[in-house]
Amino acid sequence: MSLGAHTFSFPIWVEFGNGKSDRVGELIDTKGWKTALIITDQGIRKAGILDIIETSIDDENITYDIYDNVKPNPTESMVSDALGVLESGDHDVVVAVGGGSVIDTAKCATLLKTNDLPLSEYEVNTPADVTAGTIEFQTHPLITIPTTAGTGSEVDYWAVITAEERQFKMAIGQPPLSPGGPYLGADISLVDPELTASLPPRQTAATGFDAFSHALENHVAAGAPELVKPYTRHVMGLVSTYLSDAYTTGNMQSREQLLFGSHMAGFCENYAGFGAIHSLAEVTGGMYPEIPHGEAIAVFTPPVMRYNLETHPARYAEVAEAVGVTTSGLSDLEAARRGVEAVETLIDSVDLPTSLEELGVDNGDLERIASKSLETIEIHDNPREADAADLLEITNSAY
Repeated sequence: MSLGAHTFSFPIWVEFGNGKSDRVGELIDTKGWKTALIITDQGIRKAGILDIIETSIDDENITYDIYDNVKPNPTESMVSDALGVLESGDHDVVVAVGGGSVIDTAKCATLLKTNDLPLSEYEVNTPADVTAGTIEFQTHPLITIPTTAGTGSEVDYWAVITAEERQFKMAIGQPPLSPGGPYLGADISLVDPELTASLPPRQTAATGFDAFSHALENHVAAGAPELVKPYTRHVMGLVSTYLSDAYTTGNMQSREQLLFGSHMAGFCENYAGFGAIHSLAEVTGGMYPEIPHGEAIAVFTPPVMRYNLETHPARYAEVAEAVGVTTSGLSDLEAARRGVEAVETLIDSVDLPTSLEELGVDNGDLERIASKSLETIEIHDNPREADAADLLEITNSAY
């Protein structure tokens, strides 16, 4: 997302650590909330994760309902369904338990519960949209409990929802533009590494690499503030160190480090923008909703890095250092190129796809993917300017 030169406050109460999800009932009670709507998906229910949340809520005699029909790459209709359940009961708070799709759906349901415009009216496509202040009223209370180490959505101010008729992923969001001002996001976030233990290897890989891409694009984005760069470097180092082990063994220490990295990247997203990797991946996901977001991200990352580093080699040399490349004695350009090779090695180590063809994208759609990417908010912060022809060249390289 593009934040320009603005500075925003950060009002979310966060607790991170093993077992923190057990605190949800206690916190609901402390806030004086008596009824809750849990928003989740079928996979979370089948994995038994929801049992932990329900037990904690039951222990405080909080009544609750469950909406568990969120699917990957959520759509406007899913948000409408969740909103219908929220509005049909007297729910004091929403508890989102899941990955980015669940949390984004919950964010948008809580937005529409207290604000009157259609969801598309809160879409941001330009930097000016971000600071326009379209969200007029505080959103309905929301607690986020992530179960994947990937999106950072539990603490960021954004949501990505597909407009079905347009086959386009809308970026929905707003930071608090003044102290105490309304924003899109959680009131409380409980981040519990133990909830990621049952995540299958392929999802571990895709969501973990998504976290890496957030830090990468935040680090090199046009106008990225220096204050985020120590954190983005740290996240890139964490993911490159621990993702392969989390993927192959499921080791809890590695999962904990990945979740911490994802969570930290979520904070950074509130202060720095993305770029062409996310533009192209989200447009592709809007047209092909069956493609997991993190897999599209993996395909586009190396070709976008190669395009950008030609004009910003020093930024990408820093990326190379972050992922463990020995850069001593190398020019920035050579270091940057070795950084791309290291990222490709990371992608290969967790068996993520490396081409759009592998993802099932039709060659005839490449031009449309490139042109539609110019409509996204993320493209405004790409460190190197790119027009439709440039993006088509990148897309062809990714095919």
